Amino acid sequence: MPGTPVHIHRLARRIMTELDAFEGSRPLLDDVDVLIVRGMSRGEWDLEDLTGYLRDVLRRCGVEVVDHESEEGRRLVEAMGRVVAERIQSRYAEEEPMPVRPIEEPSQMLEAAAQGELIIDPLGFERVRRDLEAMGCSVGYAFGRSPDDLGVFLAAWADRSGVGPKSVELVIANLKGEGAVEGESSGGD
Repeated sequence: MPGTPVHIHRLARRIMTELDAFEGSRPLLDDVDVLIVRGMSRGEWDLEDLTGYLRDVLRRCGVEVVDHESEEGRRLVEAMGRVVAERIQSRYAEEEPMPVRPIEEPSQMLEAAAQGELIIDPLGFERVRRDLEAMGCSVGYAFGRSPDDLGVFLAAWADRSGVGPKSVELVIANLKGEGAVEGESSGGD
């Protein structure tokens, strides 16, 4: 694979730099349409409102923040889930492609797994968030969309005491051609 387009890398660098997490960060997936990066921040965070802080970071980086619970947010999360699943599947699958199913309720997880479907759990971070909070961490995440049709998911967590590492995970997906999300802009050419 030739790697991710330059505009995806530029946005990722800008966001990770804004969080003071660029140095030492590493890609978990660097593909044509998807970049997933993890890093550790050395910056100062507002641990009382980490989600608000992350939303501000996205805005400063030119990303329109989208509420994941809104209709637009739901479409964005689904589109990002499809793109990420397709890129992971094409990168690692050596067999016949697996069906992909978005999961909206926990009961659907068992059914999809039993049928051998690739499970997209776009809000799966909710489970991780609860576990991290139970261990004493502040957790936040934000979704957004850049002007050039990149979907962005930014998550961060750190011990509430402020001691220890501050972890960041960033997912950027190229959404060009994702009709479920494109339909929002009054349909013109």
